[in-house]
Amino acid sequence: MSPERESNHIGRRGLLAGGGALAVTALLKPSASAAEVPPNPLQKPGWTLDRHDEFNGSLDSSLWVTKYLESRTTAERASARYGFRNNALILRIEDSQPTYYPDNPMKVSSIQTGQKTGLHKTSPLDHSIPTQMKYTPKYGYFEIRAKTSARSGLHAAFWAIGTQDSAGQNAEIDILEDPGPNPNQFLFNLHKWSDPNVGESSNTITTGFDINTEMHIYALEWNASQIKLYIDNNLVKTINSSPAYNMVFLLSIYENAGWTGTVDPTDTRPKEFVVDYFRAYKPA
Repeated sequence: MSPERESNHIGRRGLLAGGGALAVTALLKPSASAAEVPPNPLQKPGWTLDRHDEFNGSLDSSLWVTKYLESRTTAERASARYGFRNNALILRIEDSQPTYYPDNPMKVSSIQTGQKTGLHKTSPLDHSIPTQMKYTPKYGYFEIRAKTSARSGLHAAFWAIGTQDSAGQNAEIDILEDPGPNPNQFLFNLHKWSDPNVGESSNTITTGFDINTEMHIYALEWNASQIKLYIDNNLVKTINSSPAYNMVFLLSIYENAGWTGTVDPTDTRPKEFVVDYFRAYKPA
């Protein structure tokens, strides 16, 4: 089998911390686990494909912003560390990566479909940024195939936040939020924040597989009255409440976020969130 390459990106500078050209690492493609679920067909019965990125060696720049909630910090601190391996996106936390804030140990690598000053709840602002709302749907079916590698102090998430066109439009949907350390559990949440019309719902989802080592399919069906979680195309949980406005979608990995424990400094695991694809559908 011929080796496949991993492309490396570290945000706006495009250089590794020590300077010089980007590193390229040759990797053999691993054989799939018997328990892994293969990718779905691109077309989905009953739905019309709206947007997608198969992550085949690059990001769709018309879909993704690669700086996480940039108005809270500097562009360098907000920039995602990411690459590609075996036609999948690899979001990663690196030892050389700066923390998100200068006085806080949290690091984050995230891509998102929209960005503007003050997005997501309320927080101190570092500076104003241009508005870039690249893809902010209202309702639909949204799917990824992924594995998380989260453990204590490291967590990954596929989630969505309101565009905040008004102050109350800031609910959050955590479709897949893996806080570690349990390898067969994750969170499916609806956080209302300041939205008076959305109910709060927090749910621990237990799977029959290891979400850190196996690729599986996670999806959100969102309509005017409900949000539904699907795992490997099976309905697992329904929440009978729903944000009634456009939302930004995010793929994120965090270290030392403050609520998931402390990273063991001797743990040299890959700090990666591996995502095979992102697909968004609207009703046919």
